[in-house]
Amino acid sequence: MEFRERVICALNHKQPDRTPVDFQAVGEIWDIMLKHFKTDKMKDVLDGLEIDVAWVDPQVNREPEKKDNNGLIIGWGGSKLKKVYNNYGAHDEVVHYVTQECETPQDIDRVLQLPDLDNWDFNSITANCKTYEGRFLIGGFASIFYYPTLVRNMEDIFVDMMLNPKLIKHLLKRCFDWHIDYHERLLKAGKGRLDAMQLADDYSSQTDLLISKDMFREFFKPSMVEYISLAKSYGVTPFFHCCGSAYNLMGEFVEMGIKILDPVQTVARNMEPKKIKAEFGNSLTFHGAGETQKILPHGTIEEVNQNAKYLSSVLGENGGYIMSSCHFLQADVPLENILAFYNIENR
Repeated sequence: MEFRERVICALNHKQPDRTPVDFQAVGEIWDIMLKHFKTDKMKDVLDGLEIDVAWVDPQVNREPEKKDNNGLIIGWGGSKLKKVYNNYGAHDEVVHYVTQECETPQDIDRVLQLPDLDNWDFNSITANCKTYEGRFLIGGFASIFYYPTLVRNMEDIFVDMMLNPKLIKHLLKRCFDWHIDYHERLLKAGKGRLDAMQLADDYSSQTDLLISKDMFREFFKPSMVEYISLAKSYGVTPFFHCCGSAYNLMGEFVEMGIKILDPVQTVARNMEPKKIKAEFGNSLTFHGAGETQKILPHGTIEEVNQNAKYLSSVLGENGGYIMSSCHFLQADVPLENILAFYNIENR
């Protein structure tokens, strides 16, 4: 089978010739993989690992990183960030949320600084689709919940949902409308070549949901339905990322029309592969599941091989599975474990 054909077969819950695979990683891992395959092209890495999926998004015409007088980075929406370093790399951490003092929707409108979408070169999508022609193409990073947490503390958002729902609904809508505009431009630029489009929000911890089902239905479900409708209007498969124990919302996801569920965090409660495959395997295609907390970063090559083979045989039975790591491969995952996980014999 060809790359794209293999994924579509799995999405139709039919057994492909082998389990299709995807590759997602932080920049430090991409650097390692580029060096390993002696190339400067991401496509060569996908070719070397025989990856069936490619992610295509527009290039960003970034301005020089803006900082305030205290040297803090001005992030998405206007929040203040700082670089936090560890033994492997760095990430940005919010130190001041731009809507922190807001109490009314009018306060939100006064301080929220949504990025100018003209800074994204959506025309580059056409070239990206051509580069990865033959693969199953996924694009997008829409959010209903996550991006608001970049401009308002998550704890405050939960309190607002109880005590100031008018404010938080306004903030959610402002951020989500920006994402809808972004993804409409993405879909138009894709000219019918995009296969799936991602919505990403974590509504669960490793033990259960962060909010009640009723709160999910009130604050987030309507926007999810809108996003799914947009994707389907372009013939694109809705792809949803939800970390942790998403089990108690999986029925809702199916009912709304989600077709691919990521990242399948198998160490979370009620997310055991056999359990979710038996209950939802006829409705959902699972994406991810490669164990990133212990096995991939700290396991032996044999443990990595066993994990990959188990996932392929259980979640991949009769299709319905795209094997990948359960979240982006982090910078502490050794090269030999990555190569073992993607060994063709494990699929």
